[in-house]
Amino acid sequence: MSKNGILIFIFIISILMVLGCTSSKTPAGEAIATEPDIYEDVPQIEQQAVIEEGNEQQVEQVIQIKTEEEFYNKTIIDEKPKIEGFKFSPTSIVSTQHNISLSLDKVKHEIKDEYWGKITGITLTVLNNGSSVFKPKVLVLLYDEEDFKEEWLKPKAEIGFDVEKLGFGEHFVRDAIVNIAFDDIGLTKHFKLVLVDYADPANKPIVVVEKEFSPLFG
Repeated sequence: MSKNGILIFIFIISILMVLGCTSSKTPAGEAIATEPDIYEDVPQIEQQAVIEEGNEQQVEQVIQIKTEEEFYNKTIIDEKPKIEGFKFSPTSIVSTQHNISLSLDKVKHEIKDEYWGKITGITLTVLNNGSSVFKPKVLVLLYDEEDFKEEWLKPKAEIGFDVEKLGFGEHFVRDAIVNIAFDDIGLTKHFKLVLVDYADPANKPIVVVEKEFSPLFG
């Protein structure tokens, strides 16, 4: 064998030994992982974390919005004024028929001398909780036991109301100025308010309020 042949043979043996050492470092039957396998899980983990983080942010926003709505609704309910039905004064004389009420709130009278006096003012209230609307009118009756009976049913005054119709749930307070004279100031007077429908020519009573008073003692 020539010198050149010997050198070539040694070079081939060296290459084979290097290759043999490299293959011996890899366990038998185990596939060598490629570079894409090394980084394959990283994007999935990062993406999952982003999704979870996004979900947490979304849940927090939903909870926050729900909390604001509950607080807002609660605030509106708490601050909303309570609407209550109309209530008459405890000092009023109230009469109710068929859910329609009439109250005598105040009567003013004057004594002119030892023989006579007059009623100068009447405060009254009409409340309609009935099933129909109407225009109220009040007839005022005043008499004592010395008066003729035909005088008992004769109105001494009529009190009108500045409304076209009194609807369901509505009320009207009237402070009327009247001039109703009476005599025999020492006798007890029978005072009546009769509520009627202004459109009813027969003046059929709807509600009647009665009061007895002594002109000298109130």
